[in-house]
Amino acid sequence: MKKLLTIAKDSQIKVSSQITEFLEPENVYLPINIENINNMHKKNVKKGELLYQFDDLNIYSPISGKIVGVLNKKQKYFLVIKNDYHEEDLYKGANEFTTVNIKTDFEEKIKCYANFNWQLLDNAKEIVLNGIEDEPYIANKTFLHCYETSEILQMLDMIARTFKLESILICLKENDRESIEAFNKFLGTYPNILIKILPDYYPIGNEILLRDYLKLSSTSVIFSTEKIYDIYSNVIRERVNDTTFVTITGDAINNPQVFKVKIGSLLQEVIKDNIKIKEKKYDLFVNGIMKRTVAQLEDIIITENIRAVYFMKKRSYLKQDCVHCGKCNEVCPLNCNPYLSYITKKDFNMDNCIRCGLCTFICPSYIEIDDILNKKGDK
Repeated sequence: MKKLLTIAKDSQIKVSSQITEFLEPENVYLPINIENINNMHKKNVKKGELLYQFDDLNIYSPISGKIVGVLNKKQKYFLVIKNDYHEEDLYKGANEFTTVNIKTDFEEKIKCYANFNWQLLDNAKEIVLNGIEDEPYIANKTFLHCYETSEILQMLDMIARTFKLESILICLKENDRESIEAFNKFLGTYPNILIKILPDYYPIGNEILLRDYLKLSSTSVIFSTEKIYDIYSNVIRERVNDTTFVTITGDAINNPQVFKVKIGSLLQEVIKDNIKIKEKKYDLFVNGIMKRTVAQLEDIIITENIRAVYFMKKRSYLKQDCVHCGKCNEVCPLNCNPYLSYITKKDFNMDNCIRCGLCTFICPSYIEIDDILNKKGDK
């Protein structure tokens, strides 16, 4: 079995127990390829309107408004849409309160959902819902589980019936009591769904490590909670999911919060009247302290891939020479041998690395091992 660890929590970092909605941004910023820019004239758009493709994904407008230009951020381009606050959309009456029963055409409808390879289910016997939030202090999945419990369960059940699967397993961490309680209330309605409670180990939520821990076979297909809810929005409500959850926390702010926010919003605008920063100097980490990516506040645009932002007090660690303790090797869950790669300065084999950050987290010399090795592997 792969190595997993318990990560000690910092009592100074909190997570809000309530949702703050930020659904009326002044502008939204959508990623766009430079070759598509000339085709986007200054025109009015409606919420849910398909605009173009970016990295093989369909890009829809999350608001109604007017295209007013293009923003260039470090050679990454974003289409700017100014909000008209009318929320004019292209949807056909389906809304968040719509209830849909299993229909004969469901199989055809679900296969029209393009952001998943349904052929993976052809020989499958089980769906595994990955409801695990690995990174400390992120509560996005918990809120989705609690607010959309029946929708998630209904979607899992409909997929299982359509593809004639034998069982559904929902994986949750033992410290996520809210999610456990939310699902338990409904499970009597779905005898084919079971909950698996897992220990608070890191990074057990990674698909490779989750498969290893549960000893899953190739007949088990893993879905994230977010993916199941996105399928529900597209197939059942017949609308593109244009919001996402973002956890804002850290020891440099007074009032951590979880936001439900329009995709494409500027983080600066989101926090402007909502977050109180108590430190003049801080570091900004995106998507976690373990798998941290350092960023500047003015550069962050909310996408589905941004799950959390940490405002952390500026700390001065005196980086030292490697003391050859080998702790980075000991904690690596996939035996990538970060010590040998760092010492020899040879090209790092990125095939197995999941960028969990444990090698840096454990290093007594404060060497940012994962960052150094990953930069080598990205070349």
